[in-house]
Amino acid sequence: MSSPAAIPVPAPLLQGEAVPQNASPKMPTLLRHNLRYCSLDGIAAMPIAVLGQPGNVVLASLLSGLFGLSPAHYGLIISLPFWFNFLQVLVTPRLSQQMDARRLCIVTAWLHFSGWALLTAALPFIPRADTPLTLGVFFVGFSIISFAGAVNGVTWNAWMQDVVPQRLRGKYFGMRNQVLQVSMIVFLLSVSGLTALLQGSLGAYMLLFGLALGVRVLSIFAMQRMATPGEATVGVASPGLGAQSRLGWAEQLQVLWADKGLMRFIGFGALMAFFVNLFGPFYPIFMYEELGLSVARANWILLFIPVGAAASFPAWGRLLDRYGNIPVMIVTLGLGQLFSLIWCVIDQTNLWLLYLVAAAAGMFSAGYGVGLFALMLKLMPPSARTLGVALFISLSSLAAAAAPPLGGYLITWAKDYGFDALAIYRMAFAVSPIASIFGILILRRVREENAARVGEVVGAMRNVRTVTALFGLSFLVNQVFYRKVGRRRRG
Repeated sequence: MSSPAAIPVPAPLLQGEAVPQNASPKMPTLLRHNLRYCSLDGIAAMPIAVLGQPGNVVLASLLSGLFGLSPAHYGLIISLPFWFNFLQVLVTPRLSQQMDARRLCIVTAWLHFSGWALLTAALPFIPRADTPLTLGVFFVGFSIISFAGAVNGVTWNAWMQDVVPQRLRGKYFGMRNQVLQVSMIVFLLSVSGLTALLQGSLGAYMLLFGLALGVRVLSIFAMQRMATPGEATVGVASPGLGAQSRLGWAEQLQVLWADKGLMRFIGFGALMAFFVNLFGPFYPIFMYEELGLSVARANWILLFIPVGAAASFPAWGRLLDRYGNIPVMIVTLGLGQLFSLIWCVIDQTNLWLLYLVAAAAGMFSAGYGVGLFALMLKLMPPSARTLGVALFISLSSLAAAAAPPLGGYLITWAKDYGFDALAIYRMAFAVSPIASIFGILILRRVREENAARVGEVVGAMRNVRTVTALFGLSFLVNQVFYRKVGRRRRG
């Protein structure tokens, strides 16, 4: 989530511009200024982003536990972000002709905040049963939240292409995402503490939502301090989202369709979005119903996801910059889905495996996520950038939107026919790893300039420094390889 408004930046200098002789050497450049506030924005937005993720432990417990929604209705509600990510392609290009990316990000960020605030205020008055009124209130509330988040996400992605130079994206977003994971860890610890202290009461969820909304305001203020490079005056809107505003929809679609590699990438995104979200949102439900875990215990286990991600983000950023996005994505997708197969053997006798699965999921999804984002920006033609980003997100979201309701229906249907619940979930959790094989085959056919071979990435991961960096243990390697060498030199 992200965005800004017209607040002046102190004496910005465009990237590459010479510093005047009478200027202070500590004067921040526009690039440094933007990167600082972009990081602050992400840190403060992380709590509300966690709450909005489909299938997170808080929403799973709130909707299926406290308010008693059935798996089918739960799947419908958590699919709304995907539906609106698809539908926004009809709205975002029109809005982008009226506002630049920066201003549109700010407007939708405030709308997103308002949707969460209204839903939080309504929680005490919603019936705690799977009634039409309960379903209707959550449907309307999350529709507002999902629409604002969808438009905000697309415009932020397009805006970041102007804010962050391509040469820095892998390293910067790797470091930024590492810091964001720390913010997520702090919030998830708050989730565990409050749900345990207040015994999963409605008050615990309202306090969590209130905390997330409070720091979301700080996030929006940080976005408002950022400026788009190339504008004559900070705070003055540039026409549209970029050069693509000079082309009509038909021309932009022709540009996108002519790029076969981009079309394969979009197909890959849609395929993986469907199979990952078919049964993925039901991991928390499985933990509550079949493994008998409390919300606090499940949240504590899933806390290892951001811990694994935070430890490995810098290493993935360096690998992405050196070897390219596609090779690293193939390695991380394959290894991540291999560890996901462990879900198929977990029961109440081997719960310790959940910690391993969560840590591996965080570590490999970190590299995959940064690579996917960077590759999307890299493949988009400049003349059809906004529509290209919107098309990729929309088609991926359409596939993802259809998945959770279908997954919920299949689980409900299997239970109604008397199949063992544990066996149902185990079979369901094997679908995504198997489907990832086809995704890798498609991704291998996408051409990326200056990308290395997959074998080179695997070879690099065998290096001691790289492996320890992935686990966040670079300090140990530095101690062994550098400190002792220094002592020899002094001797």
